[in-house]
Amino acid sequence: MGYQSLAEMFLSQVKRHGERVLYRFARDGHWKTYTWQEVLLRVRQIGLGLVSLGVKKGDRVAILSANRVEWSLIDWANICTGALTVPIYSSSTSSQVFQFLDHSGSTILFVESAERLAKIDLLHPSLRLVKKFILMDPAGQSSFSSSIEPVRMLSLDELQEMGRRYDEAHSDVFEHLAYSIRPDDDLTIIYTSGTTGEPKGVLTTHGHYLFMIDAINPAMPSTDQDVNLQFLPFAHSFGRLEHFMVVAMGYTCGFARSTETIAKDLLSVCPTLLFSVPRIYENAYDRIRSRVATGSGLQRILFRCGVSIGKRFSRYQSEGRKIPWGLRIGRYLAQRLVFSRIHSSFGGRLRLAISGGAPLASEIAEFFDALGILILEGYGLTETTTVSHVNRSGRYKFGTVGLPLKGVECRIAPDGEILLRGPNIFAGYYLDSKATREVMDADGWFHTGDVGEIDEDGFLRITDRKKDLIVTSGGKKVAPQVIENLLKTDPLISQVMVIGDRQKHLLALITLKQGQIREWGERGGLEFGSPEEMTSHPRVFALIKERIRQKNKELAPFEAVRSFRILPHDFTVEKEELTPTLKLRRQILMERYKELIEEMVRKPRSDL
Repeated sequence: MGYQSLAEMFLSQVKRHGERVLYRFARDGHWKTYTWQEVLLRVRQIGLGLVSLGVKKGDRVAILSANRVEWSLIDWANICTGALTVPIYSSSTSSQVFQFLDHSGSTILFVESAERLAKIDLLHPSLRLVKKFILMDPAGQSSFSSSIEPVRMLSLDELQEMGRRYDEAHSDVFEHLAYSIRPDDDLTIIYTSGTTGEPKGVLTTHGHYLFMIDAINPAMPSTDQDVNLQFLPFAHSFGRLEHFMVVAMGYTCGFARSTETIAKDLLSVCPTLLFSVPRIYENAYDRIRSRVATGSGLQRILFRCGVSIGKRFSRYQSEGRKIPWGLRIGRYLAQRLVFSRIHSSFGGRLRLAISGGAPLASEIAEFFDALGILILEGYGLTETTTVSHVNRSGRYKFGTVGLPLKGVECRIAPDGEILLRGPNIFAGYYLDSKATREVMDADGWFHTGDVGEIDEDGFLRITDRKKDLIVTSGGKKVAPQVIENLLKTDPLISQVMVIGDRQKHLLALITLKQGQIREWGERGGLEFGSPEEMTSHPRVFALIKERIRQKNKELAPFEAVRSFRILPHDFTVEKEELTPTLKLRRQILMERYKELIEEMVRKPRSDL
């Protein structure tokens, strides 16, 4: 692209696209739009408002909010004025918020609402450096007058007005700041989710993301005619990269109202591109199979035939073989007569789906491909500026995370750890040189902590986290994520954590899809009251035991789950059992369910 910074890229794209729609978002029950020019005006006002407050290049500005259009405006304002955005998940606990603000030294905190701000002790010592609290939604601002000096509180509208007045007096400051930024200038500090320890602040520069944008587009071609539905959290590196790609490629970006409304928002936005973590695809997979299972006999037969034809077509295509005309016609009919309703549920225009952030079961990817929806899985970490590998639409293998991006090197260490090197590797952990040295060796290789293997064609397959690998008492090394993902393909199983370090056999904690279990119970004359009653029922236990037994047949004997317990509730982010990107916090879960695990080890009543 030849840009010196993301700020220069943003201003160049505004000139190019002008009055076209950049953002679509729901407000007060109606969909509204901002053009590129309207976005620039708001970004300019917010940026200069911050400058008028004394924010300088290199200062840290934190954003505590769920996704909304204002988040994007504030981020671009920071980028164009040289401030570093510090994203904080809206689901973060107060202690996490304090930790991130204190460690980053943030002087400004944007918060989405008064309700969210009310959950924070504004007099906490960790907030001593925060000069201003700025509410995106000003409603309820006055309620804080008793707990915080009014002078420290602003609404976003007030900040924009300050910026407008500052611009009148200093009309060339915004452009001067934006065009003064260089590739090696710091851009953002993203705090990792901390599945295996304390979160660390990953520092990346403008140059890191400029490289990423240049490298990823040839691997995943897109144009300014594409439309995306933004629901990945901006506080996560995957969602942040999508946010940058929107401007870099000129997409029209529709904001999902929440994670609960994604299915409805797909119908309103009609995206051509979908960036998601596996959970969204897993949920869609379950809904489709459940709908088919309750259909008529003829509908089930037609669906199975359609999937069979789709898989054969995909096999020919992926192997580069000439596709017989009969198979082409069969696939066309399957798409029109069997799968069209499924395509419509994604908005009817989806041409490409991307999966990242966690492993996607190959069974699910193959299923959607048979339906005519290609999901390309990729891999990376916050420390690799989000992506290092991705499958390509013309060259992919299900069950792998694809080939490395051009310019990225990958090798496997003797112990199986994946090592990466390239222009996408982060600048270091913010204010933590010791932690940086622990993951970066003298030759510039970043030690990912993930375990994997590279096949003969160069495709990378992730097997597990290095620290998560289980070593049984028999000395066998087991990757729990592989088994967990396999068990989760069962339509009745929601979540799984496999345990077994230094144990003779593998054990598992399991949660259920309770709606499906209730439907199963009703067909058999069973009624369940509480979730506890359901999950402790002997017939439910026997049902899940048989389901696990069938899945065990697909595993090596030492990988088979031999004992399990059913929990009455799913693991949640709110209880800190999952990261915001829905990865298991294994250490927390092991401690929380310590007694149950010990009881399972002592009394393996469910041996399979």
